[in-house]
Amino acid sequence: MSMKLADRIAHVTSELQKLGFQNIILTTYRPGPTNLDGYYKLQAIKYNYRVFIAELLIQGSIVKYSYTLLHGENAILRYDNAPHYPHIETFPHHKHENDRIKPLYNHSIESFIKEVKILLEKG
Repeated sequence: MSMKLADRIAHVTSELQKLGFQNIILTTYRPGPTNLDGYYKLQAIKYNYRVFIAELLIQGSIVKYSYTLLHGENAILRYDNAPHYPHIETFPHHKHENDRIKPLYNHSIESFIKEVKILLEKG
């Protein structure tokens, strides 16, 4: 599904707001040659949790991403597609749960948000 960069940022922001994240700040915004291309980073806060989202879109498709949830200073969940775990069956997509690396079968922002919601409910 092809999406404009501005629409993607609005969608991700909306998903974070639904979870009660506040102070959502667009920290990097680099539009590309068309409205379907570009790179952005944003961060958001809820209590002692922080979320960092970064995506690179080319022709409306996400080609590089990193989604991170921190509790205090500790990364407790991260999705990304950096190509550094070739032995993982979903390479390059993988997730970090605390200090463990796992395959990532659904690498959507919605999947990440669902896991974040569960972790926030557990406290």
